Amino acid sequence: MMKKKQILTLLLIMVLVMVLTIGCQPAEEPAPTPDPDPVPDQEEPTEDPEDDEAQEPMTYEDGTYTHEEPDADDRGWTARIEITVDNGEITEVMYDEFDEEGMPKTEDDDYNERWEAQAGISAPEAFPALQDELIQAQSVEGIDVISGATQATERFKEVAAEALEGGVQE
Repeated sequence: MMKKKQILTLLLIMVLVMVLTIGCQPAEEPAPTPDPDPVPDQEEPTEDPEDDEAQEPMTYEDGTYTHEEPDADDRGWTARIEITVDNGEITEVMYDEFDEEGMPKTEDDDYNERWEAQAGISAPEAFPALQDELIQAQSVEGIDVISGATQATERFKEVAAEALEGGVQE
């Protein structure tokens, strides 16, 4: 009886090893197909001039660019931004969101505690980081999404773009 159990256990182990060995082998990828030869007398594609513009650094007219959203968001916050340009470059950015009473989101401790508990970040951390990214990137397109502040990042980018497109305010 004991020998039958040992043989059965050994057989089960062997089957399990075979299944794992076969199942864990990497799948064979098909060989890449060669690119077809170019058609003779076909012109090479020309570069898109818009691509060149994307690679050139942005320059702005010196001054202060501002924008405030006309309407509050679903939670009652209105975004405001002020962007300072000196020598054609963004040198300073001040961004915050304000409630109906004019309290800045960066100073609303209760709100920021809830935001940080849920996302691991809050307005006093996210907003300065976004401001710094705009200064470093010198364009809205160069701003990366901040983890835990995806909606705040998108809103910041929209408001910054509106300010920069609107022209010098002061």
